[in-house]
Amino acid sequence: MSNVTAALPRKSMMDHERKFLKIAGEGLAQEKVGGALALAYLLDMVASWHATRVNIEFGDYCKRWVAEGNAKSKTADRLLRNLLGLDDNPPPRRIRRAA
Repeated sequence: MSNVTAALPRKSMMDHERKFLKIAGEGLAQEKVGGALALAYLLDMVASWHATRVNIEFGDYCKRWVAEGNAKSKTADRLLRNLLGLDDNPPPRRIRRAA
């Protein structure tokens, strides 16, 4: 019997992902309603991303995690969607000017 186990893929965050987490953490910590819970979900996202064997960028993983409904609090879900650019509101239309 062998005691060899398969190695998990090595994951590391890019500089912009680390900066995003720092800014997001500070911003969510200042939110009076749902911020603490959203911050806990953000921490869960980081841990889940590190645990998954799928080779996926952190930002893409976060968007999928939220889109799958893993944030069970409506307020925290809204905050995370806003943070990740997944708002339900479409961007405002541009006003075309007559030529």
